[in-house]
Amino acid sequence: MNRPKPRFAKSFKLFSETKGSFTIEASFVLPLILLSTLSLLFLALYVYQTSSAFQNAGIAADRAAFIWDNSKKDAITGDYSIDKDDGLYWRIHSDSMSDLFRFLIPNAAAQISLPVSSSSNGTGPEGKMQKIGGTLSSGWSGRMRYVNSGFSREVTVDLEKPFRSPTFMMSKLQKNVSSEAAAQVVDPVESIRLIDLTRSFIQEIQGRIKPNAALKTMVEPKSLPEPGAVITNHESAANYLRTLVNGKEQALKVNGSTTRIVDALDANKVAHQAYYSFNESQLRKVQMPKDAELLRDGSQVTGVVWHFFKLSKQDKVKLSNGFRQELERQGIVVVIHE
Repeated sequence: MNRPKPRFAKSFKLFSETKGSFTIEASFVLPLILLSTLSLLFLALYVYQTSSAFQNAGIAADRAAFIWDNSKKDAITGDYSIDKDDGLYWRIHSDSMSDLFRFLIPNAAAQISLPVSSSSNGTGPEGKMQKIGGTLSSGWSGRMRYVNSGFSREVTVDLEKPFRSPTFMMSKLQKNVSSEAAAQVVDPVESIRLIDLTRSFIQEIQGRIKPNAALKTMVEPKSLPEPGAVITNHESAANYLRTLVNGKEQALKVNGSTTRIVDALDANKVAHQAYYSFNESQLRKVQMPKDAELLRDGSQVTGVVWHFFKLSKQDKVKLSNGFRQELERQGIVVVIHE
C-alpha cells in the first residue's frame, strides 16, 4: 500500500536542486571581474600619465639648464654657431641678479606659465624659459621658474594635465596628473675662468708690496682731492657719463621709423643713458621698449646701462623696486648715482 509523501519532502527537494546554479554565480562574479579589470586599466593609464609628466618635466628642466649659458643654443639639440653668444656680461644683466637680495627686498622669482603661445629668442630668464616651453606639448599646463641664489641656480618645471576616470574610480584617483622636476644650472667655463684668474692674480700681487710700504700708503694726504662733479640737469649728467666711460653721443636706428639717441656709447658698444629727472611710466612705455629691441637685435649694442642721478634737492633717487626688477629682466643694467 503506497502512502503519499509529506509536503516538506517536496520542498527539501526543491532547495537541493542544482540546475541553474552556474548562471546565478556567473551573474555575481562576472561584473566584479569586469569592474576589477577596468580599474586596473585606468590605474595603469594613471601611472603612465604620471610617468609621462615626470619625463616631460625632467627633459624640459635639463634642456633649460643646458642652454642657460647661451640663449642662442638650439632648444632641443643644443647646437649653436661659434660667433653667437650672449656677450661677456650676461650674468650681470640677464641672470636675475636681484634674486641675491631677496633677504632685503621682496623679489618674485622669474617664471612663465605653460603652455606658451610661441617660442622666444629673448636673452633674459623669461626668454630662455619660453624657448624651452615652446618645445612642450600644448596639452601640458603649469609653470617654469628660475631662482638665482648665487652658488646655486635652479630651473624648476611643474606640469599637470586633466585625467578623466570612471565615476566609480573618481574617489580613488586624482582629477589631474602632475609632476615636478628641477635642474641645476652649471657653468664650467666660467668656473675655470675664475679659478685661473684667481691663481694668476695671487701670483702677480704676491711679494709686490712690503709691510713698510703698505703702512706708508695709509698716511693722511697732504692735499684735498678735487671736488666731484656737480650734477644739476640732464646735460651735466650726460657730460659726466661721457667722461666716465670715455664714450660718445650716438644716434642708433631701432627700426625703420624709430631712432634712439644714446648719451654715451663706449668702445665695447655698451650704451649708457643718463636720467636726472624722469617719469617711470614714460620710461616704461617709450624708452625701455627701444633699448630692449636694441638688445634683442645685438648688431648695434652689446649691452645697455641706465644711470640714474638724484635731484639736487633730494637725498636719494626715487626709483621703485618693481621698475628696477623689470629693467633687469629686460637685460638693462641699473646704476644709481647718489
